[in-house]
Amino acid sequence: LTTGEDRLFQDDDIDWHQGFVEFSFGDQEKTSLDIRLGRQELDLGVARLVGRRDGTNIRRSFDLAMLKIGNAATHASLFYGKEVSPQYGAFDNEFTLLDAEATNPKLWGVYVQWPLKEGVHTFETYYLGFQSDLSRMSDQLGQETRHSLGLRSFGKVGRFTFNSELVFQFGELGESNIRAYNFETDWKYIFPDTPWRPLLGIKLDFSGGDRETGDDKLQTFNPLFVNPGLYSLAAVNTPANLTSFHPSITLFPLKDLVVYMDYALFYRTNRNDGLYAPPRFLSRPADGIEAKHIGDVLGINVKYTVNRNVSMTLLGSYFLAGEFIRASGPSENIFYLATTLNFLL
Repeated sequence: LTTGEDRLFQDDDIDWHQGFVEFSFGDQEKTSLDIRLGRQELDLGVARLVGRRDGTNIRRSFDLAMLKIGNAATHASLFYGKEVSPQYGAFDNEFTLLDAEATNPKLWGVYVQWPLKEGVHTFETYYLGFQSDLSRMSDQLGQETRHSLGLRSFGKVGRFTFNSELVFQFGELGESNIRAYNFETDWKYIFPDTPWRPLLGIKLDFSGGDRETGDDKLQTFNPLFVNPGLYSLAAVNTPANLTSFHPSITLFPLKDLVVYMDYALFYRTNRNDGLYAPPRFLSRPADGIEAKHIGDVLGINVKYTVNRNVSMTLLGSYFLAGEFIRASGPSENIFYLATTLNFLL
């Protein structure tokens, strides 16, 4: 439920965000089958391509049909759905899953997870299909049909945790053929015998951008329905034509208090491609600007757990505009501060 007359940001007076039915068959320890139909949130992996969206916009949901099969270790999901398109009024977000004329962006695919070594190393492989009636990337505009093939590897060895993902995309946008990629790593190492048990982290992201304008090829990576909060606490960047480096530290001063701090550096991958706003919209074209540096973000996230039902979070970030931002338009630094109180039954 939102209030206010300013329509600058996406808003919606009131509507159903989730509402679905689910049928379950079988034994979770052996083989189970779940069928879910209706409006629902969807998180795949760590939400690098499909995840909920928080922040100044409404949280994302899909009108979706999903089939899940698996056991205690291995899971597979098959799904088809359409992103919910929020309208401004009350209960006017139409259910479009069965509407062939609806223009909402479509998503379909299969997502599989299995352990390579239980408790140590896990793999995820997936195929995602995406279609939008109108997309704009680099110098391309038109209908987009894009296919994503991905592999994610994550686990823990002693004090070291790792999480790496590789995605290759192909398809068409207007008259252009798509060949794009994304590679990300997120590594952490904890010092359990040191005061406050510092957890040091390094995260890298390398997302393709268009190499040449005016041709029939497009190398810009499309992050589909990404959760932009993964790439900075302020959620000001999205992984399209983006190269970033995030050193971080997490501290545990008290049993129920966690303090996370990071410093993220962002650059354009290719000079001939522009900057994209979350989740996938061209916000600043290249316009011949040579500078690659987008900016840096200093972030902090403090979480205190009162008990199993109540927790509080303080989130803050400061975006320092880089040379490309200063050369391409308004370049104010951005300060963001948010507090949340969570109550779970």
